[in-house]
Amino acid sequence: MITDLANLRSLRSAWDKLAPPQLTEPWQSFSWILACAEGDRKIRRLHVVTVRKCGSLTAIAPLVLRESSQPLSPLRLDFLGGEDLKEPNRFVYSNVEALDLLLDSIASERVYPIRFSRIPNDEKVIELVSMKFRRHGWITRTMSVPYPYLDLSRSDSLIKRSLKEDLRRARRKAETRGGVTSDVADVTSSEKLRQHLRSAFHIEASGWKGRNKTAILCNESRRMFFESLANSASREGTLRLVFLKIGGEDSAVQYSIESGNEYWLLNIGYRDDFKEFSPGNLLLEETIKAAAMNGLTRYNFLGKEEPWTRRWTCRVRDCVVFAAYRPNAFGVRAILSDALYLYRKKRQDRMVQKVRSERGPAARSITSG
Repeated sequence: MITDLANLRSLRSAWDKLAPPQLTEPWQSFSWILACAEGDRKIRRLHVVTVRKCGSLTAIAPLVLRESSQPLSPLRLDFLGGEDLKEPNRFVYSNVEALDLLLDSIASERVYPIRFSRIPNDEKVIELVSMKFRRHGWITRTMSVPYPYLDLSRSDSLIKRSLKEDLRRARRKAETRGGVTSDVADVTSSEKLRQHLRSAFHIEASGWKGRNKTAILCNESRRMFFESLANSASREGTLRLVFLKIGGEDSAVQYSIESGNEYWLLNIGYRDDFKEFSPGNLLLEETIKAAAMNGLTRYNFLGKEEPWTRRWTCRVRDCVVFAAYRPNAFGVRAILSDALYLYRKKRQDRMVQKVRSERGPAARSITSG
């Protein structure tokens, strides 16, 4: 059990050997987990469970004990970054035997409720998780939270015809301002990386995310996470910080990771004064085409399925939120919190759906800029 940052940092070499950052999903990499641990202000205690065989690291569950931001603020164990980043998470393991031992260790926890945020729905893994916890007397429940992706194997039909027309119009309009180009940022030095990150964060904050206080610069923990991850990912060769220029000026930016032969879009932003040219969508088009040309198998939008993502793809990767509770005060508080959260979410979803139906076709326009 790893319970402090110093011991977590000492795992880097063994972790990278078990899960090479160039070959795994981003949240399985040591760099992702360390960035989460260093930026999370709500951590009560690290709870990173490890399994070794003959001295070699064979399985890891990067958990943390923290207060949830859901109603009633229940204290529970969750993946590092799971609730705040709202991205998928996975256990890291070399084989099923190691995963089996890992889950036995986690299920033996007798006090705190547990929440596994958005585990990709691998049927065998979910069945094993459920079986282990029920065997140890936990009350469990699951909820599906998928994320959208594009299958890049059919490059001839990547972008829908109606969307292509909108993109052509946006490009023609942008070209009246000057040339339209996209470039992966040069991050060969730490100083250049800092400059590019500064530009990227300011571009994102200049639009609706800044006004809604959801931009990276509006959240110190998220800023620390993205800066830390960028520093590690640039050294590992997986960072893709891509800028779209219109008339020689940066108008949109993507913060992405390329690993496991897939493209993982973590953040996108655009300048409000370029909004009429749909720079965010033009940059999506550029990076999707580039990913397909480079032989990648998937383009993952991440986040959650929304009206604007459905214009690009209807494919989703199902993920499961798994919750487990003990019959004690901590468990009761977590159950009540989850019930209240789901009630509020359903109510909010109904209100959003009502607004969209009242707006009609206008609400289904390209909304990512």
